[in-house]
Amino acid sequence: MWKKQVLTLSPQAKLAIENNAKGINSPFVLSAKGTKIGVHNWSHGVKEQSNYYLSPRNAVKVFAEKLTDYSDPQRPQGEQEMVALMVTSGDMDEFIAKLEKVRVLLAEPAFKQALDYAKSSKSLQETKMIKTPTISYPAFGGQADITPSANRAMQSILRNSASGVNAKNIADPMTAIQSLLQKKAEREKQNQQKVTQMLTTSAEVYAFITRGRLEQAEMEMQLNIPSDSNIYTACVLFIGDDLSSIRGMLVDVY
Repeated sequence: MWKKQVLTLSPQAKLAIENNAKGINSPFVLSAKGTKIGVHNWSHGVKEQSNYYLSPRNAVKVFAEKLTDYSDPQRPQGEQEMVALMVTSGDMDEFIAKLEKVRVLLAEPAFKQALDYAKSSKSLQETKMIKTPTISYPAFGGQADITPSANRAMQSILRNSASGVNAKNIADPMTAIQSLLQKKAEREKQNQQKVTQMLTTSAEVYAFITRGRLEQAEMEMQLNIPSDSNIYTACVLFIGDDLSSIRGMLVDVY
């Protein structure tokens, strides 16, 4: 079932940042492995003088077809965890604003493409409705690293912080320590803006979370789909054994 939620850095990520700022090394799992597919208004390509509409229902229809496509040789088998994140709106400006926030935390190609196309087509007048966008075959890629971009950045930042902390605890010559600390300070300066942006960014999304066989997910995905009045839609479906690092970025809207 689809549910309105807020996308933000996970509590574990925020705690790790705070601890590392205090010189405390706090390793935790940020990565995720699996496969993913994405869809948005312009998935099939865009014409120079056209804009395209895509409702959440038709976006879900694309995923439903792929989840039950037994001819796809790379279709995940057995029990899987699935997390889908949808950005949707009936207003182009609002759609762009939502995508801008989501991309800070989750720079997925589908969201980036949707944002780029939305910006470039914003002023175009001609519109056409897409009933079902096309996704390449096979839809599913092989098992790969699907770690969210914010988590990748966090991994790099935490590694840098950890190396600086370790450097302080090694009885190296003072010049070597000063050199390491200087490099650490430079990295921290470069990372600070990125960290601040990630820490302060949250984005409203519609999320679908389940665990089971793909056929089961296809049926559950039909429940509580966002309104068809939302004509701009971008959605990414993650599939893997353990998507806790992605799931942990979602909190309920109260």
